[in-house]
Amino acid sequence: MTLGFVQKEQKCRKAIKLDIHVSASDQNYFVTKEDIHQLLTDRGDSIVHQPLSAINVPDMERLIMNNPSVASANVYVSVNGEVHISATQRKPVARIFNLSGESYYMDQDGRLMPWSSSYTADVVAANGFVTESYGNWYRYSIKDIESSTPLRELSVLDDIYHIADYIQKDKYRKSLIGQIYVNSSKEFELIPSVGTFRIVLGDASELEEKFNKLLLFYREGLRNTGAWNEYSVINLKYKNQIVCTKRF
Repeated sequence: MTLGFVQKEQKCRKAIKLDIHVSASDQNYFVTKEDIHQLLTDRGDSIVHQPLSAINVPDMERLIMNNPSVASANVYVSVNGEVHISATQRKPVARIFNLSGESYYMDQDGRLMPWSSSYTADVVAANGFVTESYGNWYRYSIKDIESSTPLRELSVLDDIYHIADYIQKDKYRKSLIGQIYVNSSKEFELIPSVGTFRIVLGDASELEEKFNKLLLFYREGLRNTGAWNEYSVINLKYKNQIVCTKRF
């Protein structure tokens, strides 16, 4: 009798509070607490004052995950009637500008995410001969591209991801490089944050070796006053050598 009364009381209990938390490691919020609250409001979910038995937790999680800036979502209801929503934002590693002038982000898991007019992530930019549109490619992850020969032959997104991710993982590399440029031969060039030279990577292979050569050039080749403007091209694509072209 007592157990039945408690169960009936729990079914009748209403939500007394909605608590929303969004986690963003870089403090750039592409999705906010207000955005998530608006998602629920637009669907007609007031949450607060609703019976706890009417709150569909899996459905709420699916709704929040439909936001393209959300990486994960967790919803739970406490015994005292509080509804807690915890969402983790996706973390961009590159901002891509294609030949059509469209801009979008690529996240740390190798998936595309839309550009935001509210927030700009501090990540390397990638542009040049990039033809992929967000609408045609957002459904493919980097793993999808790399596992499909036709997609791999069509796209440079997988190579951009590996270069950008390698740059983003190290503060010093990130401070050196401001832009990834895809040239007409589909080779990759880096535009430094300081200096007027181009850094030719070639393809996206052997990144550790190529960046070690670049750091060696920065330490040894740019020690003299005025050396920053002495070179027009620093070519790293050849095995075990750095080919420097002087400015005329």
